[in-house]
Amino acid sequence: MTYIKLANLALMVLIFLFVPFIAKGQSEVILSERITKTTLASGHSISTPANDLTIKIKPNTLNRSAFVEFLKPEFYPKTSLDKTLISKVYHYAILPATDNTLSGNISITFQYPENETRYREIYIYNQADEEWQNLPGSIDLNQHTLTTSTNKASGFIAVFADHLEKSQYLKGDITAPSILVADSRTGEILVERNSNVKRPVASLTKLMTASAFLENNPGWNSQVRMKTSDDAIPAKIYVRTGDTFIARDLFYATLLRSANNAAKALARSTGLSQENFVANMNQKAARLHMQDTQFAEPTGLSEDNVSTAQDMYKLARHVFADLTFLQATTPKTFTIASVNNGKRHNLRNTNKAIDVPFVVIGSKTGYTHEAGRCLVMKARNDDGREVIAITLGGEVPGEQWDDMRELLNASLGP
Repeated sequence: MTYIKLANLALMVLIFLFVPFIAKGQSEVILSERITKTTLASGHSISTPANDLTIKIKPNTLNRSAFVEFLKPEFYPKTSLDKTLISKVYHYAILPATDNTLSGNISITFQYPENETRYREIYIYNQADEEWQNLPGSIDLNQHTLTTSTNKASGFIAVFADHLEKSQYLKGDITAPSILVADSRTGEILVERNSNVKRPVASLTKLMTASAFLENNPGWNSQVRMKTSDDAIPAKIYVRTGDTFIARDLFYATLLRSANNAAKALARSTGLSQENFVANMNQKAARLHMQDTQFAEPTGLSEDNVSTAQDMYKLARHVFADLTFLQATTPKTFTIASVNNGKRHNLRNTNKAIDVPFVVIGSKTGYTHEAGRCLVMKARNDDGREVIAITLGGEVPGEQWDDMRELLNASLGP
């Protein structure tokens, strides 16, 4: 066997070992080419048969012969929820290489559909981080192509369009670690980051508390006496043991003021024990297919109340379809009074982003040290588009309001 044949065989073995298993399987090999050192010295271009992807190996990027292969994989890594795949997915490999790194950059040009106007970028799958990463580059609007460069010797590659204009850049301005914005009617994910990560959700819990109460409502005018065991800090209505409120007022205090003692009394008003009431909350979560959600008590003070942005979207979509939640979560202030002595309590909305230039249909805040700063809002613009936006785990005081305003402006603004 000649040296050249041995070299070719070695390169084929390297290709087989180097290309991830997911890219092989039933994948179709659409190009397989050995390129000599002499050819590479002056640079070389390789294109798919459809001419929708071209890779240019610049002069002196490789100082030896190379083997190039294009695959059209049957299976490829899951794409981001807020992206739309607008090209074919290919897997390319240029070997030999060390640690999947070439000594210089290759240029990649990808064609996209002529009618695509959304923000679009080339993405490569980073196997080490197990995520798709965008490759900055340039766009030719006349040729409908994107061009970028990378020193990666192999990888899955494709063109994605943002659901929300330039969402990749938008996410760079948002401080909350978990975010989700979705169309409340269609469920289309407009922007997301770590939306499937389980986190404590603090007083967002009270949305489920209020929903579980409605399923066991003893009557809006039923009277509930406050107990010493209801007391909780920091958020509460300042009452004395024995003060009596109607259930409707406790409902408003639970949601608008996020009062923990009101939430405890509201749950107790149903006649259920706290254990049974929390079981009811979890049963409802299961019915809403909130698979990564668990509640331990009705206030949100426990770090064992956990959920994800995706699950909180399901809950918000359900409860904010009810006019009762609009009435109890969107006013800036609301006044309640105790039945026994007539003392008035002015409830101020805990949401400082309630003044956005859109119609707010639902709102709820949350904060504990473990959960960070959490916020969920449903809003509608003048064109009738409705979105639900969620931020979880914010660490910087006050930035949850800025994050929410930016997300709503991006998704509902002109």
